[in-house]
Amino acid sequence: MARASALRNFRRALARFIAPEQTRGYDAGRWDRFPREARMGRTSLETIQAAPLIRSKARYFAANDAHASAGVNALATYLWGAGAVPAHTNAALVAAFLQWWDNCDADGRTNFGGLIRLAIQALVVDGECFLIFRQRADGLKLQLMPGEQVDESVTRELGGGAFIAAGIEFNAQGERVAYWIRPYLPTQQFETWAAPIRVDAADVLHLMRPDGVGQIRGVSWLAPVMLKLADLGLLSDALLKGFQVAAMHAGFIEDANGVSQLPFEGEKSGDALDVSLEPGVVRRLPPGHKITFNNPQAAQQSGEFLTAMIEEIAAGLGVPAFMVSGNVSRANYSSLRAALITFKASLEAIQFNVIVPQLLAPIWRRWMLTQELRSQGRSGEEDVGEVAEWRFPAMPEADPFKALQAVKLALDSKLMSRREAIAARGESIERVDADIAADPNAQEPSDEPNTEEDDSNAE
Repeated sequence: MARASALRNFRRALARFIAPEQTRGYDAGRWDRFPREARMGRTSLETIQAAPLIRSKARYFAANDAHASAGVNALATYLWGAGAVPAHTNAALVAAFLQWWDNCDADGRTNFGGLIRLAIQALVVDGECFLIFRQRADGLKLQLMPGEQVDESVTRELGGGAFIAAGIEFNAQGERVAYWIRPYLPTQQFETWAAPIRVDAADVLHLMRPDGVGQIRGVSWLAPVMLKLADLGLLSDALLKGFQVAAMHAGFIEDANGVSQLPFEGEKSGDALDVSLEPGVVRRLPPGHKITFNNPQAAQQSGEFLTAMIEEIAAGLGVPAFMVSGNVSRANYSSLRAALITFKASLEAIQFNVIVPQLLAPIWRRWMLTQELRSQGRSGEEDVGEVAEWRFPAMPEADPFKALQAVKLALDSKLMSRREAIAARGESIERVDADIAADPNAQEPSDEPNTEEDDSNAE
C-alpha cells in the first residue's frame, strides 16, 4: 500500500516537472472560447475538399445577389479595366501583338482583353481559372476553362515521389508537369463521364490567388463573406415583410350584444368585411359595437444595421463600401481618396503578383516563341527574347486636377521621370510622344510669359 502511494506521488511530481502549470500563454491557443468551426486543418487539404462546394455557392450569389454582383464587377473592372498593354523596346513586336490581340480567342467570340477579363472574373467568383494554348494553322489561340474541368477527384501517388493532387500532376521535385482535364463540352446538355486527359503543363496556365503556403487549387474570394451575404438576404426579406405588415391597416369590430349582422355595408369575404374609409366620413356604430385598429411597428434602426453588414461584406471582398452598395451620399473627397488609395494598393498587389506572373507573362513568352518560330531565316528581328512590361490602366482619381498637380510637382522636383509618370497612367512614353508628334495642334509649353495678357492686365 505504501509502495503504491509512493509511486503515485512520484508520478505527480514527474508530471509537474514535465508539464508545469502555465500562468501565461496565448489565449488564441485555447479552444474553449472559440467555435468548433474554427478548427481549420491544412490549407491544401481544406481547399481541395471545400473549393467545389464554395464555388457553386459563389456562382449563385454572384448571379442572384446585387451586392455580390457589384463587388465582383468592381474587382474585375478595376483589376483589368480596358486591358493592360505590353511595353517593349521593339515597337514592331508590340504592334504585332496588338494585331494578334483581336484574333487570339479560340472560340472567336472576343479579343485578348475580353478573355483576360473573363479569366479575372472567374478568379474572383470561382477562385481559379485555367487557360489552354491551342496551336492552329492560323496561329496561336487561347481557350479558357472553368475550374471543374480539371478533375478534382484525380488524386493518387505515381511512385518515385511523383503524385497527382486534385487533377494537377507533380514530379518528385514538386514541379507541375501536367493537368488532368475532363473532355466534356460546355455546350452539352447532360454531363457524361469520360476519363480525364493528361495535358502537359507547358500548354496550360492556372490562374489563382494563393491564400496559404502549399495551396494548389483556388478558393472563391466570396468565401469570407458568403454567410454574411446569406444573412443579408434573409434580413432584407424580413424587413420587407415587416414593412408590408406595417402598411396593412386593419380594423376589428367588437360585438358586445352578439348581433350577427354587421353594422356596415361592404364586400364580405368570410369573416372579413371590406369597408371604404374616405377622408372626412363619419360612421355611426350601432349600440353594442366597438371598433379598434391595429398599430404595427416597423423595425427600428434597420438602415444602420443594413449599412454595417454591407460595409462588412465590402471589407471581406477588399473593395470600397460604396462600390458594393452603390451609395455615395455619405462620401466626401477625403473618404473617397482614402478608400481609393487603399483599393489601388490592393489591386496592384494582385495585378503584379498574380495576374502578370501567372497569366500575362506566360502568354507573352508563348506568343514570342511562336514569333521566333515564324521568323526563322528572316532578318531584321531584334530584341525577340526580352521581357515585356505590362501597363495597366490608371485608377480613377477622386480629384484629377490635384493628381495632375502632384505629378507636375514631382516632375519639376526631379522626383519622377516622364516615362514613370506616363507609365502610371497605363501608357508608354513612345506612344504618347508619337501621338503628340502626329498631332498638328499639339504645341510644346512655353516658359516665356504671356506679354499680351500682362499688357492687358496693366491697362
